[in-house]
Amino acid sequence: MAEQQSPDQLDEEQPPARYEIGVKEAVLRGRSLPMLIASKRCYACQSADEEEPSTSSNVKPYIDRIVKHCTDTEEYLVEYTPLREALFRVILARGNKPTTSEELSQILKGRWAMTPNPRDVSAEMIEKVLGSGEAYCIVRLP
Repeated sequence: MAEQQSPDQLDEEQPPARYEIGVKEAVLRGRSLPMLIASKRCYACQSADEEEPSTSSNVKPYIDRIVKHCTDTEEYLVEYTPLREALFRVILARGNKPTTSEELSQILKGRWAMTPNPRDVSAEMIEKVLGSGEAYCIVRLP
């Protein structure tokens, strides 16, 4: 006879939730993901644009530029950045690869460790923030 598992035991066996910026989510919400992502590049990269980003632009070049250059600038993730915005920027900085709340927490702790105004960037807080509000089109993967 098979032993039944309690809901708590089932939760323990689940891999941690992963998050990414969802292209389909952006379309469903009527958001222009190319323009949203392009706006997160550093000032120098935005100033160097020969043409303005549009709703039909490919997001990959913007993400690639953020990964290769913008994340290394001081302005990319400053300590007073709102948490939801910071999470969006960290996911972009990772190339929009699926990321767990624990990974996001560790990255923010590393970036903001010596700030004068400590903030709760625990994995639990990140889960809570990502569970509410869809403005940045961050989706939890199945």
